[in-house]
Amino acid sequence: MNFTFPEDKVLQFGTLRQYSKVNDEENFDLIDIFSPKNNQIQINGVDYFFTYLDESGSNKGGNSIILKLYIAQKINASEPVYGDPDSILKIHKFKKKKYSDKSQKRFEREIQALCMCKEKNFENVILIEHSGECNIFNHKNKDFDKYHYYTMEFAPFDLKGYIEKYHLNLTIDDKLNLCIELSKGLKELRLLGLYHRDIKPDNIFMNSIGVLKIGDLGLIDDRNINFSLDKIAEPIGPRGWMTPESMNKYLTEGKGFTFNYQCDIDHQSDIFQLGKVFWYIFQHNAPIGIIDENDFNLKSGQLYPIIKTMLNHSKSKRFKDIDEVIQLLKLEQNKLLKAV
Repeated sequence: MNFTFPEDKVLQFGTLRQYSKVNDEENFDLIDIFSPKNNQIQINGVDYFFTYLDESGSNKGGNSIILKLYIAQKINASEPVYGDPDSILKIHKFKKKKYSDKSQKRFEREIQALCMCKEKNFENVILIEHSGECNIFNHKNKDFDKYHYYTMEFAPFDLKGYIEKYHLNLTIDDKLNLCIELSKGLKELRLLGLYHRDIKPDNIFMNSIGVLKIGDLGLIDDRNINFSLDKIAEPIGPRGWMTPESMNKYLTEGKGFTFNYQCDIDHQSDIFQLGKVFWYIFQHNAPIGIIDENDFNLKSGQLYPIIKTMLNHSKSKRFKDIDEVIQLLKLEQNKLLKAV
């Protein structure tokens, strides 16, 4: 599904802006959200008004432009009131090249992975709606450049925001449910041979009907593809949530050191990152360094041993498959039910 932005909308410093030229002076202003008819696009026959994800115009995505989409017929264009958007639009902020570079290939692979998940009707991976190319005017060349994009379901919270707002209301059972849903999302990716490699609270979303979803698949890898987009010694994953093997890759890969270290980032790496997220759900902080049972505030049950096993530095001591984690979490849940 391809579409075109109005000619007065251009990219400037990674942000979509309103372009004007007065007396040979070029202006790049933030778009005026109170003039929605000037911010209108059509995707698959539906007219949308677009606004920024954040009122400041800043983007959450490092290599992406993220906008909110509102079905135009639902908005009073004369006195616009914006509530929850109907969809989220994510655009790769680098124009499409004839021969894809690494950044473009990763965005293309992200779309492919999301489409695979949609075909399987997966419940705990963010839902992609449309994808294709969009045209954005290049004021220097006086022509349109093409960019990859996709739209996805709206989620009012990421996990970090959800925990910060509702942590006082969450019971142990509620938190276990969050962990089980996330584990199911990881299992869904596993069934397709996909490794997420970028799991952190900011990349996990609570949708409008309260279902937890794994999103931001920009670093996705596929065990069924016989080539990698990773560079030698490239750091893969978010700071503070990186796996031991990702750090090994960054520090030792291709350096010719005497000792060899595990540098493969795979399903067990996702389990490690998910263990960090579980710790955050229960503790509201991150397990950095050597952790001890005394660091875990919840003293009853087997939650600490489960998370500790997920966080083992050595893959050989971690769970081999997320199914093991799901089974143990459900056992903990059943124990809670019996204790009530």
